[in-house]
Amino acid sequence: MKPALTQRQIVPPESWEQLPMGDWLAAEIQERLDLWCPHLFGYHLLKLGALSSHLSCSGSAIRHQVSLGLAGAGLGVLADVADLPIRDTAIDACLLAQTLDYTNDPHQVLREVERVLTADGWLILSGFNPHSLVGLGRLLPFMRRQHPWHARMFSPERIRDWLELLGFELVHYEAFGFSSLSSGSKIHWWRENLGRDYCGYFASVYMLAARKRTIPLTPEPERRWARKPLIVPGMARI
Repeated sequence: MKPALTQRQIVPPESWEQLPMGDWLAAEIQERLDLWCPHLFGYHLLKLGALSSHLSCSGSAIRHQVSLGLAGAGLGVLADVADLPIRDTAIDACLLAQTLDYTNDPHQVLREVERVLTADGWLILSGFNPHSLVGLGRLLPFMRRQHPWHARMFSPERIRDWLELLGFELVHYEAFGFSSLSSGSKIHWWRENLGRDYCGYFASVYMLAARKRTIPLTPEPERRWARKPLIVPGMARI
């Protein structure tokens, strides 16, 4: 398993148009995002990365929505996603669309997200699946310099493990896109339907929704009735 931390230069795309079939991919993520936005409540919603900034969360009741990243159009705050200039427990929901695929330290990004999220705050995340046709394209040296094969691509199982260690509860998971996402490939409805039913593990893109759970560290006081013995001498009749 490749290490999560890397020192290599990673250039993230600044718009969906820079990705092959980027318009289709953005539309698919937006369709699923529209289903989850009505569940997001609170005061502040944070979009991390340039790709996230181009997605709409207008269906959510959260009115204050800010996009944060280092480069790209539509960003409200210019900052590193691994070092958020936001105080603790101030954000009610975070959106990371393909953000972890283009970061040097995804562990640190998720730690920052966990830090700024409120208790029971929402995290919606999407990424490329390395166990797919897109992942196979990374085996070709001449394709590694292009998007999306330039991305790091962490498996959804690995992302789940990281979220569980940070105290997140996985609420929803979905996989889609059963093609190589190359400029010449076509997405057919029958391929998508068959893929969801029988080959979900090999989908090119996954999307999940998780919720931050906070367990209180102060134990409840011991109740007096719990200290009483369950069997009192003299109860049994011989």
